[in-house]
Amino acid sequence: MDTPRFEPSVLKWARETRFGPKIETLEANWSESWTECSAALVAQWESGPDQPSFNQIRKLAEIYKRPLAVFFLNAPPDESPNPPDLRTIGSQDNKALSPDALLVIRKARRVQDIAAALIEELGDKPTFKYRQHTLNEDASNLAERIRRDFQITAQDQRGARTYEDFFEALRAKVETAGVVTLKSGLQDSFPIADCRAFSFADRMPYVILVNNKDTEGGKNFSLAHEFGHLLLREPGICNNFRAFSGGRRSSDVEVFCNEFAASFLVTGRDLFAHRALKGKKSIGANEVDTLAEQVSLDFKVSRVVILRRFLSFGLISDGLYDSKAKEWSKQELQPRKHGGRFALSTTFKKNGAAFSSLVVQAYRQNKISFASASDYLGLKTKHMAGFERIVNAHAAS
Repeated sequence: MDTPRFEPSVLKWARETRFGPKIETLEANWSESWTECSAALVAQWESGPDQPSFNQIRKLAEIYKRPLAVFFLNAPPDESPNPPDLRTIGSQDNKALSPDALLVIRKARRVQDIAAALIEELGDKPTFKYRQHTLNEDASNLAERIRRDFQITAQDQRGARTYEDFFEALRAKVETAGVVTLKSGLQDSFPIADCRAFSFADRMPYVILVNNKDTEGGKNFSLAHEFGHLLLREPGICNNFRAFSGGRRSSDVEVFCNEFAASFLVTGRDLFAHRALKGKKSIGANEVDTLAEQVSLDFKVSRVVILRRFLSFGLISDGLYDSKAKEWSKQELQPRKHGGRFALSTTFKKNGAAFSSLVVQAYRQNKISFASASDYLGLKTKHMAGFERIVNAHAAS
């Protein structure tokens, strides 16, 4: 039996899509259990003519999180590219996405592919409710129109018990437009230094993923911001939610989506109707902390978002905005600790109601197997019955 030859370009592609372009990153994440191999040896395999053994390929498949069959291809497969990198904050320090972030993006693409296939299997086709909008439009006006269409009110925001409750309510509205929404979490976590959210808008169903390590108010803004990307049909990997004017380091798309998200979450009418701001024509440095805290809690957004709205309506000066935005952003961008035991409710929130319901529906209609359903949801088969109960309860609520 002939020894199989492995295409060097496939080996390089598999590594770069898992660990990025620098082979040093592979070395930094190398498995301690595989002491007989090294990054230098992998580099030789990628350049040829040296070849790995079959057992070494099996190990690479495990490390790169790829099916073994991929390594027998004659060329790298066609895969959708990552969304455009629109990050600006800390981008000099975090030019390359971490291996964890790259893997989460890959998994989100898989969810998109699975969702599209299941929708077709169920005799439908993915759609998105809204037409494509442009940067020439007024982001604030567009935001208020979408908010009205979603039937979101300031009372809804005040009535939400927690920031997370409002996030899930907003998420449900976004999914009714035809979007699959995901959250990082459990085994699919990545550092907030990589990005706060990303979106796919190159094919349907469109996808939004929000980094669960962000602040609670930050996640609400991220979701609205990425929805703005979908309205423009401009996907992105994002971390700068403070850019509200163009410039060398801020793309016009990010400026638009930030303005959209701020106006969507806090309209001018609702802001001035807030009990803490009635009759206010200006806000001084001695009261801005207290007022921003009060208003942000009611709207379930960060203080920086409220600060920006204060500036937009002339309640504070540019100087006060700049100083407070820097101060508060440093506090709010501190990494959040996440962890704890496995819970089906966490898996449901990670997958989102739209994707979870789609998989369960396909399984119930015998479009996919029990094993496939649990695999798509990232569950052990023993947990499927309990997960179905959560899906049923959500549908009934």
